[in-house]
Amino acid sequence: MEACLQRFGETEPRIHAFVHFDPENALLLDAALSATAATGALVRTPIGVKDIFDTAGAPAERGSALYAGRIAETDAEVVRNLRAAGAVIVGKTVTAELAMAHPGPTRNPWDLSRTSGGSSMGSAAAVAAGVVPLAIGSQTNGSVIRPAAFCGVVGFKPSFGRLSRAGMFVTSETLDQVGGFARSVHKVASLAAAMAGEPLARWWSDDRTPPKLAALRTGEWEHADIAAQERFQADVDRLAAAGGPIAWPNPPEGLDDAQGILLTIMYFEEARAMANDLRGRETLVSEIARRHLAEGAAISEATYREALSARERLAEAFASWATPYDAILTPAAVGEAPTPETTGDPRFCTRWSLIGAPAIVIPSGLGPNRLPLGLQLVAAPGDDRRLITAAAWCESTLPWIGAPPL
Repeated sequence: MEACLQRFGETEPRIHAFVHFDPENALLLDAALSATAATGALVRTPIGVKDIFDTAGAPAERGSALYAGRIAETDAEVVRNLRAAGAVIVGKTVTAELAMAHPGPTRNPWDLSRTSGGSSMGSAAAVAAGVVPLAIGSQTNGSVIRPAAFCGVVGFKPSFGRLSRAGMFVTSETLDQVGGFARSVHKVASLAAAMAGEPLARWWSDDRTPPKLAALRTGEWEHADIAAQERFQADVDRLAAAGGPIAWPNPPEGLDDAQGILLTIMYFEEARAMANDLRGRETLVSEIARRHLAEGAAISEATYREALSARERLAEAFASWATPYDAILTPAAVGEAPTPETTGDPRFCTRWSLIGAPAIVIPSGLGPNRLPLGLQLVAAPGDDRRLITAAAWCESTLPWIGAPPL
């Protein structure tokens, strides 16, 4: 805990990862756990919580003036489970406004002129900077995988519905998913298990047999920059050399339609989820958010229902296609972290968010600007443990990128 507080003091003035940090309470809780010789999977582990999850007695403003001054009365279920595992919640991390598109103030620990991604930007940066070993995030489109890739940490989004959203600010019932960040696959599995209130064995296996892997560039390949393309191919080649041939199967028909389908569902649901809170208070949100929500409000019920049906078809087709493999290797982002007026392009995450597939990203190299690039692995919905096992093997095979210079 002392190391956490020291690192916060060293880095926070530059990276702005937290909207609320409570060192006095954290020290008191840590001391109490120590005095009682408390046990638990994460006993005395400092954790950051994205500011769309309620933590009792702490601000929960969701990155927006719309909720300024809001204090949570109770813990979100995943937070309550973390406390039961002995973890210490040290603060609330920055989220993009309303967990949507307008960036928060957080910077990338590898380069302060770059974004740490969105919308779980504060959580990814706090872990990358070494302030906390673990942090909670969420993903609607690409808000766990992309920040983790940009910041050089492990990001994990379990299968849709695997972790409780009770006490989380949800704007898309179909898409919003809980996730988390750590500096290793084992640690992120420990975080997921604790958030679920389950034994680690439900998520983690010590089996290090080379997994059965497939690789998929996706129809978005041309949008990746040269460095990202080369990194992906180098990762696939290295894993194949260590574990045997990697398949390149043709993807299920329609999978490349995911972006339009997801945006229809996301915009429609977000506009309706925010309608009451926003009415008469539109000036409290950014122009980006207003445009985003207006676009969603204009989508018809029929168009939305068609998108939901398309999602169900794609999820079924992908599950059947992916089941023979322990994991599918795919790009995580179009390249290195961009400058901070944007949170980055989520297109390589969209398919997996749409169909509720589990996804994990591991750091795999540095790009031309010495910024992290990551390798994403996905699996059939429900195959979380199988995916984590494959990711741990890949992590042990790929080179470690080191820590940010901050």
